Amino acid sequence: MQPAEPATPTTQPAVTAEPLFHFDELSFDLGFDGHYERRQTDSNSSSLTGRRRFRQTNTALRLEETVGMRAAGNIGGERVFRYQFDIRGGLSQERYHESRPGPDLDSDPHGGEFEYDIRATLFPAGKISANVFASNLEDRVPRRFLPSLDRRRERYGAELLYNDPLLPMRLSFESEYEELRSGSRNLWDDEQRHQKRLEYEATWQPSDTHSLRLQYEYDDRREQYSGTRRTFDTVRNYLTLDHTVQFGLDNRSRLDTVARFQDETGDFARDIAEFAPQLRLQHTSALASIYRLQYLEESFEGYGVERFRGEIGLQYQPADWFDTSLNMYALTEEADRGGDLHEWGGVLSAAVNRDNAAGRFTSSLTLQHNSERIDGSGDAGVVIAESATFRDPLPVILQHDNVRRTTIVVTDAARRRTYFPGVDYYVVQAGRGTTLVRNRAGRIADGETVAISYRYDVSQDHDLTRDRVDFRVQQAFKSGWTPYYAASYQSEDIDRTNFIRFEPRDVNRHRVGVDYREKLWSVGGEFEYNDDSIDPYLAAHLRGDAVFYDKLPHSFSGQGRYSFYHFRGGDGLIAHDVSMLDVGASYRLRLDTRWEADVTAAYRFEDDSGSGITHGVDVTAGVQWRIGLFTASFEIEYDSLDLPGSDDGTIAAWVKLRREIPVIGGR
Repeated sequence: MQPAEPATPTTQPAVTAEPLFHFDELSFDLGFDGHYERRQTDSNSSSLTGRRRFRQTNTALRLEETVGMRAAGNIGGERVFRYQFDIRGGLSQERYHESRPGPDLDSDPHGGEFEYDIRATLFPAGKISANVFASNLEDRVPRRFLPSLDRRRERYGAELLYNDPLLPMRLSFESEYEELRSGSRNLWDDEQRHQKRLEYEATWQPSDTHSLRLQYEYDDRREQYSGTRRTFDTVRNYLTLDHTVQFGLDNRSRLDTVARFQDETGDFARDIAEFAPQLRLQHTSALASIYRLQYLEESFEGYGVERFRGEIGLQYQPADWFDTSLNMYALTEEADRGGDLHEWGGVLSAAVNRDNAAGRFTSSLTLQHNSERIDGSGDAGVVIAESATFRDPLPVILQHDNVRRTTIVVTDAARRRTYFPGVDYYVVQAGRGTTLVRNRAGRIADGETVAISYRYDVSQDHDLTRDRVDFRVQQAFKSGWTPYYAASYQSEDIDRTNFIRFEPRDVNRHRVGVDYREKLWSVGGEFEYNDDSIDPYLAAHLRGDAVFYDKLPHSFSGQGRYSFYHFRGGDGLIAHDVSMLDVGASYRLRLDTRWEADVTAAYRFEDDSGSGITHGVDVTAGVQWRIGLFTASFEIEYDSLDLPGSDDGTIAAWVKLRREIPVIGGR
């Protein structure tokens, strides 16, 4: 028997300890930024000595030399702490000059420059995780036909997450300071906003068909808007409860209950208390019924409204291409200073959307009736956050007559910015009606939706009945043609034995048009007849867009629209004609991954026989060049807005140079 050979010792692989600090990327960069801007504003002013021309010219030059560091990685492992940051600092040299009647103004605010963007996550995949961030960044806010604004934004905050499938929760805090500036002292462009926000959110979801969500928000805002030196402060507490239960056929029946409470103090304060359950019963695959109740109490600057509303509806969809609905409602609204309202009504709608041998046919019809009784035993009614959209050259018409114009408050749709009369819009009386007209040089953009709150006089009781019909039909042919017709008809009937001064608002509007679309271009035309009792008009529209060339390295496209309006004039409004032309084009050149150039241009011409001629020009051109780790970019912007009585022209240029120095990872 052979003796056993001695066992060979097993060699254990060496265990390499993971470093505590791990870098996925670490790099440095050297940079140079330059910015030059020249803005000239001319305006006419009247005095005892006659009409004078006022001119103000502002020039700004800013140079920055910076060094930056970028890093990303983890501490203690991927599941423990992840981080990334981008820090840049350096020196800046600035020169500002303002020329105007009287002594010129000069300043040289040289100093340092420091930007950062830091983000970190603690326990990214844990039951409890946290995110923190802090940033101080500068960028630009472009404005159509007006110079871009320099924006400095400081943000910092933290977020704590409880990751649980039954009861996920989130607690966050964020502070943000934002400053917009133009480099001009007297052009009223500068803004400042400081906001602190605390949010808590929890969702209890014991099953896929049952959930209860709670949201709380504390918001402290301090704002100074362009056009005023006044500061607006508002503190808001906002609580929302949202409960959902699904049941029945394929869980298509559901009960949704929303309760929300808002308490605000400060300027333009708005308080809200609402409870609104909604029950949807899916009886068959085609038939459903809906039941809604609402209690709403809200106040704005001391004026309160209390509303009770009930609604019942049916939805019937016998086929995918055909849908109908019927809704009946009743409400009562009591204002603490008069203007009580009792209203009932209904809406019947039907829609068809079906393919056919020629293409696709689409049609919709809505019939609406409502009757309201207004109690005028008080000094004023109140409207809170009435929604409206500015579309040049059409004015916004407020829904109520006899508006107290000094009580009008206009904000953006999210109520984060307040607009001011004479700066952003003008108030024009049309008999007992009130209209708002957008200021072309203000901060309200063409096509923007706003919220309007105001008070209006209510001196007598009256009854109002309103009937409205909205209809649209179109056929999209396979050949590319799409003719359409749309009509709206509204008739109001006033009980004149009780209320003589109120004028009904009747609407008789028709639109007929046709579009033609190919793969790379489309054209269209429309005729519009709007017999509105407040501001009637006739209009014709032509529009088109085209991709002229789209083959690397070139891409060139453009669009245009021409409209002509004939306003016939109304009570307090003069008859006038408006011609409006908007054209735009964009060009992109991309030779390879190193070279890229972009040019965009827009032009507006508006000829209003009542107020004069407006020209607007907006041109931006930029070039980006990358060779290895070196990046260069150059951008130039030209803006011009020539209004009746004032001209504003700006040319600005930016240059940025970067040289990256990678140490770990990166490119």
